[in-house]
Amino acid sequence: MRRVLVACVSLSALSLLLPSEPSYDPWAWIVWGRELVTLDLDTSGGPSWKPLPVVFTAIFAPFGALSDGVPPALWLVVARTGTLLALALAFRLAYRLAGPRRTAGLLAGTVAAIALALTPDWLRYAAHGNEVPLAIALLLWAVNRALDENHRGALLLGFAACLLRPEAFPFVAAHGIWVFRRDPDLRRLIGGLAAALPILWLGPEWIGSRRPFDAGDQARSEPVWSLSLTDDPWLSALERVHEIVGLPLEIGTLAALGLAVRGPSDRRQMVVLTLVAAAASWVILVAAMTEAGFSGSPRYFMPAVTLACVLTGVGVSGLVGLAGGRGGLRLGSERLRPPPTVRGAAAIAAGLLAVAATPWVGDRAEGLGDQARGADRLAGLERGLSEAVADAGGPEPIVAVGAPRVGRQFQTRLAWETRLTLGEVERANGAGLRFRASPGPRVPAVGSRSLCTRLAGNAWCVTSGRGERGRSRRGGAS
Repeated sequence: MRRVLVACVSLSALSLLLPSEPSYDPWAWIVWGRELVTLDLDTSGGPSWKPLPVVFTAIFAPFGALSDGVPPALWLVVARTGTLLALALAFRLAYRLAGPRRTAGLLAGTVAAIALALTPDWLRYAAHGNEVPLAIALLLWAVNRALDENHRGALLLGFAACLLRPEAFPFVAAHGIWVFRRDPDLRRLIGGLAAALPILWLGPEWIGSRRPFDAGDQARSEPVWSLSLTDDPWLSALERVHEIVGLPLEIGTLAALGLAVRGPSDRRQMVVLTLVAAAASWVILVAAMTEAGFSGSPRYFMPAVTLACVLTGVGVSGLVGLAGGRGGLRLGSERLRPPPTVRGAAAIAAGLLAVAATPWVGDRAEGLGDQARGADRLAGLERGLSEAVADAGGPEPIVAVGAPRVGRQFQTRLAWETRLTLGEVERANGAGLRFRASPGPRVPAVGSRSLCTRLAGNAWCVTSGRGERGRSRRGGAS
């Protein structure tokens, strides 16, 4: 595992040679990390609070003395390490559950890792430092540690995942209760983790905004795209997870379930059944949250989608093995060869799954290109905003005339560049400069002197509060 981790960190560091800019949420964590180090935390603006990313960004914040670009780069290395580690751990878990045969394990692991890499937005999450792949890596690592009977490690990894995605808490708590009853030596650890979790989630929000439950309020803010605003939020949530997963993964998960039910009663069967139940429970939980006012964002479903990828790898491997005459029921110390009807049914199922997967893989592969182009475009705009701040004189002259304004997508980046709090940028009253992304040529407004309206391609317009002066900066994206 150490070699895998080193490889993931090394590749993530090399990936900084590609377009590498955090997006809205990660920039907020980077700002909060800087504020935490200076003991001036303000969480009254921005997205919902997440403890673990801010722990990392607080550690990285002092390196900002070398360059403002170092803390965000270090966070991207951490986040992208989580992305690669999640793929490796999905491979490992599917490999372990496919059975003792090496070829079966390799097939299962390969299918699981490829399916996860082709998940919509996976590349985008990695490019911009989103927390979801890291949370998935921690959860998969915890499952692998639990299978190794290393429950201390599993508890610590699950706890870390809860500091990224609160939806993980019921599942980690269930494992903690089981370990609490089974291993008295770990009871003190479990009690400490249970006490630390609400402190880390609520304490900083209480200090930073005087509202300890502000993270939940932010998550239930119901933006215009929120599924909670639809007529049947829970049904819309189920439709969304179906779109993310796709028919091939649903068939593959059902195949893994069917093979586990009819197979020998052993530990692998119980693990597969547990993972199926966990995936279904996670979807039900998110659907209930959507009904209660949460947005139903695609990233909420990703742990369940990841389990579907792993189970599909196990299901595909099992079907291929069954069709080849392996994987029959065990009688004493001997394994019975599957009858011809079972082998034929398995071959047909594997064939149907391959037919369903062909267009699915094509669409997902095409989506990777769209994600890469989108990441490059956003990275160009992020860099352009930094350069526009420099063109406008830097933080001090900008702040001297009032808090600057920018579209919500870039508010956290502007707060980092101008050394303001997220709340100050969000609540800007229009007295200061206005930064505006201008994708493509625009017709100049009557009486406006903003040069950016004459630029082709992406640009950043910088105007005064009353539109009396302007500057422009190429955004760098196409």
